[in-house]
Amino acid sequence: MKKVAFLILSSLILYSCTAKKYSITEVGNTKIIVGEFPIEILQTDEFKWFTEGYSKFIIEEKEDFEIIKSKANKFDVLIFLGTWCLDSREYVPKFIKIIDEAGISRKRIKTVGLNRDKVLKGLTDKYDIKRVPTFIFFQNGKEIGRIVEHPRVSLTKDIAKIVEQIK
Repeated sequence: MKKVAFLILSSLILYSCTAKKYSITEVGNTKIIVGEFPIEILQTDEFKWFTEGYSKFIIEEKEDFEIIKSKANKFDVLIFLGTWCLDSREYVPKFIKIIDEAGISRKRIKTVGLNRDKVLKGLTDKYDIKRVPTFIFFQNGKEIGRIVEHPRVSLTKDIAKIVEQIK
């Protein structure tokens, strides 16, 4: 009996550790991801806008890109996005392409999907999220910069400006 109880308890603990932290709902024809999710989900047929945006984007600012590349894997990024949001659909695929091309491990990138209310208890208030997408850059757990909704100049230039301060 103790073995059975132990096996059940072990299974519950293991399940809770591997349970996904996100959900996908459909509103109209739009799939909405809510919660922390692996970026690879956006590379599925359900999110064609991601694949199209990623494949069409060409990095043109070579000097800025070299700055990003030189800081590869020295920073982490937390991305808040809305799969329903036009700005997220515009900039998230481009951002991931820059990260991939620079040789930055996707393990250093966390993605959090939000619904149209842009509220996810415990996260959006902690990081003061008002608009999506929001890209928050960290070095050693400390925020070093962010891009909110859209870049000021260009995505490549804005990322380079943030990461060039990393030693």
